[in-house]
Amino acid sequence: MKEDDPVNRKQLWILLSAIFLTSFSLIAFEITLSRLLSVLLSYHYVFVVLSLALLGLGMGGMFVHFFRPQIPTGEKRFQVLALFTSLFSLTIPFSIIIIVQVGYIDDIQMNILLYGFLLVFPFFLAGVLLSEVYRMFPTLSGRIYGVDLIGAAAGSVGVILFLNILGGISTNFVLGVMASLAAVLFAMGGLRKNNRGLIISAVSFLILSILLGVNLAGGYLLDIPIGVNPRKEIHDALSSFRGKILETRWSAFGRTDLVEFNNYPDHMDIYIDGTAGSPMYRFNGNVNDPGATISNLKTTFPGYFPFLYLQEEERNNALLIGPGGGRDILLALMGGVREITAVEINKDLVDLVRRYSWFNGRIYKGLKNVNIVVDEGRNFLKRQKEKYDIIMLSLPVTNTSRSLEGYALTENFLFTTDSICDYLDHLTDEGRLVVVGHNDAEILRLLSLSLAALDRRGVSITTAMSQIYIVGTDEYLVFVLKKTPFKPTKAFHMYQAIHQFDLESILSYFPYIRKVGTINPALMALGSGKIVFKDLEKMVKERGYDISPVTDNSPFFYKFEVGMPKPVSLVFWSSVILFGLIILIPSLYWKKGAIQRETHLNKKRYFDKDLLRSVVLFSMLGMGFMLIEISFIQRFVLFLGQPVLSLAILLFSLLGGAGMGSIWSGRFPPNKINKGIAMTSLSIVGMVLGYTFLLPIILNQLLGLDLTTRLLATIFMLIPLGFLIGIPFPLGIRWLKERSLENHIPWMWGINGVSSVLGSVMTIVVAISFGFTEALLVSAGCYFITFLIFLR
Repeated sequence: MKEDDPVNRKQLWILLSAIFLTSFSLIAFEITLSRLLSVLLSYHYVFVVLSLALLGLGMGGMFVHFFRPQIPTGEKRFQVLALFTSLFSLTIPFSIIIIVQVGYIDDIQMNILLYGFLLVFPFFLAGVLLSEVYRMFPTLSGRIYGVDLIGAAAGSVGVILFLNILGGISTNFVLGVMASLAAVLFAMGGLRKNNRGLIISAVSFLILSILLGVNLAGGYLLDIPIGVNPRKEIHDALSSFRGKILETRWSAFGRTDLVEFNNYPDHMDIYIDGTAGSPMYRFNGNVNDPGATISNLKTTFPGYFPFLYLQEEERNNALLIGPGGGRDILLALMGGVREITAVEINKDLVDLVRRYSWFNGRIYKGLKNVNIVVDEGRNFLKRQKEKYDIIMLSLPVTNTSRSLEGYALTENFLFTTDSICDYLDHLTDEGRLVVVGHNDAEILRLLSLSLAALDRRGVSITTAMSQIYIVGTDEYLVFVLKKTPFKPTKAFHMYQAIHQFDLESILSYFPYIRKVGTINPALMALGSGKIVFKDLEKMVKERGYDISPVTDNSPFFYKFEVGMPKPVSLVFWSSVILFGLIILIPSLYWKKGAIQRETHLNKKRYFDKDLLRSVVLFSMLGMGFMLIEISFIQRFVLFLGQPVLSLAILLFSLLGGAGMGSIWSGRFPPNKINKGIAMTSLSIVGMVLGYTFLLPIILNQLLGLDLTTRLLATIFMLIPLGFLIGIPFPLGIRWLKERSLENHIPWMWGINGVSSVLGSVMTIVVAISFGFTEALLVSAGCYFITFLIFLR
């Protein structure tokens, strides 16, 4: 075969344009899936399903390697690509249609298996398509991989726009049309001898366009079966309490539902992805006489208790993080707080509350002393110089994620040892942090965080416990941390009041109370110094819960399981096994002699060595990139303040930079490929190590800047790293071509795909066990191994 069986200029532009559309559709589909699955499933199940689906990319490469040994030539290449792209485009919307129907099955384990099975197909076909492309055009790999990555960068930003305008379901129909348009372009590249590919791709484009048009016109309204999963809060609201969804809003942040109740006309609930429920009450606007429903909060909801014993000078201002439907605002108003700043991350929720101002008394837009800010709470706080008498948060019942891999949670950075330090820094001397939780595990971890934060300041456990009290009922627990110790008389008066409000004494803790049987005995022993926190932590661990403190470096507040979470272990070992099989099976096949026939016997030793180096290369590139990507997503969430925006900008910067680097890699002559891979990998190691230790300092210095400047700074910092990351992969493809190993490109693609999934789960494993900083160090190790094997 001649040098890649060259393409003319027209065919090259068609090829690159089709790849751009395919990659745009692929990554946008992955991000949209994470949003749709978050509505259907809890976050750890989203992680499992997405990981299993993404393994399809590697499986597609293996399919080509074993079952399509002949490399198509001439115009037949474009016909083959058109066929696989047409199939890929059809699986995007139809897999979603089937998933929606599966969602009505009331069996969560069966659903997860079916979701994983169904979603493998689109990624499998994408894996077949892309591995075929790289095998057919290895000498063009720099430009192809560059456009592939630039298309993915555009898709990571474009999908945000689609989701905000069209919602989760319709976005998939649009992506299907875009992929089918790519199929049409591929078919146009090989029209001179055969138009069969154009007919197939045109039919798929027509089918998907009609489906999209009918959906947008309202003729075929497909909706997520929300409320079927009993693990979602909204399930009880719709079934047990006979609620009805009044309004739904879709955006890149997620699905927001407003639920009304016929039996409770003064109460509505707002849910995000079917969970994190927040009440909205009918309010007449008069704080002094708000009506029976709101007045009853003073005695029935323990979140009001901290406002009872505030001095007049302790009611000047409050910061409420995550006010939801406005309950915390009502509590603060009834508690006499004069100035309230409420920071809510979900713009759709804010818009809904404002839309129903007639119901809630214009609580989000009609009160002069209430300022509503749409932002991430921790990011907002770190940029403020003002100090507050009260900082209040209500812990959501969270089973949803905003991250690409589907595991890390939106609220993680609100509850770490570092966040407690930030809260304390922004409290007045008599100020206090108030957190409303749902169970003792949450409250005990908050206690763990607070003690660790105060220990950093040189405060002993017994003194720290004099700054804390806990009250609650079977449904809610309230944790209060004061910047300075409570006075004994104040603690005694608060303790006496718990019986007036039907609060459970066995769930409560107050400093200086030492009488046995009055408050929680374990906390009383901790406060009196009879036990240390390690003793309490051990007692809780024996019950199967982990309440050890978490930091910004490992911000998994909701990981209460002892050891590694089962879904993470499942995906990790599944990826390890598949990774081993995908390397060993072709190797054993080669050992039997099937591959030796491709080369002369006197070259066998070099063939062995080159194949081993290529296996290591593409494995390390897949793992290393995912370790960097996911770790940086977590780093920049706190800096930028919006999880969805952080994901989009980070992917755009890294992938866009990698695309430019890939295109630039074509400048390396054949005799410099080895050196290019080695020195680029070493440069990545140096930059990752530099970012690992310098980035926290840089981001902290830039945090006070406006959002636009922070976005530009993020792009400026990440594009150079992305540029370097984009170079080794296309050079590796060319390296295979130079050694007459182009038949193994699909195998290497498969290895790279599976190792990418292994790298994503490895990031979570390392981050839970040690931290995201350590995950970045592991990524540097991956690229250093690449440097070593290509050094000579």
